[in-house]
Amino acid sequence: MNNYRLLHFYWIVPAYLLFLVFQQGMVYKGSIDTYENGTTYLAEVTDFDIKQIAAQSNGYVDIRFEVDGELIERKLSLSVQMAQELMESSNIPIRYQPGAFQEIVLYPTFEIQKSTSLVNMSVAFLGLVVTVITGFFVNRYIRRKVTDENDEKFDIERVDE
Repeated sequence: MNNYRLLHFYWIVPAYLLFLVFQQGMVYKGSIDTYENGTTYLAEVTDFDIKQIAAQSNGYVDIRFEVDGELIERKLSLSVQMAQELMESSNIPIRYQPGAFQEIVLYPTFEIQKSTSLVNMSVAFLGLVVTVITGFFVNRYIRRKVTDENDEKFDIERVDE
């Protein structure tokens, strides 16, 4: 087997980026759907933490709320921008729609969540376009290398009588 054929695995990168575009699109659509069609509840904040590591800052919030006598507890990841909106809150208004792609939307951070998913989708789409274009050049390179190695080389000797 020719080692250049392994370069076909390059197409895993655009496939993953296509998955990210689709997933972030579903988050965006699901957030809007839950915001518009979900039921409003007041969730109690049971834990809140922001982690600041050299090049990365994020946080989480644990919330608890009651739906029809059932206590629901969730741990939600937050970006720094979202965490700043919720820092001083002991109760957070939320929209909840069970079974939706995005079940919980936090009222104070809805616009940030929506714009973040749009930005993520745009960046993944741009990366997808670049990797697909690059992939065509990679495929041309593979074809050229494989056909060059498969060509038989003949030694032609001239025999004079």
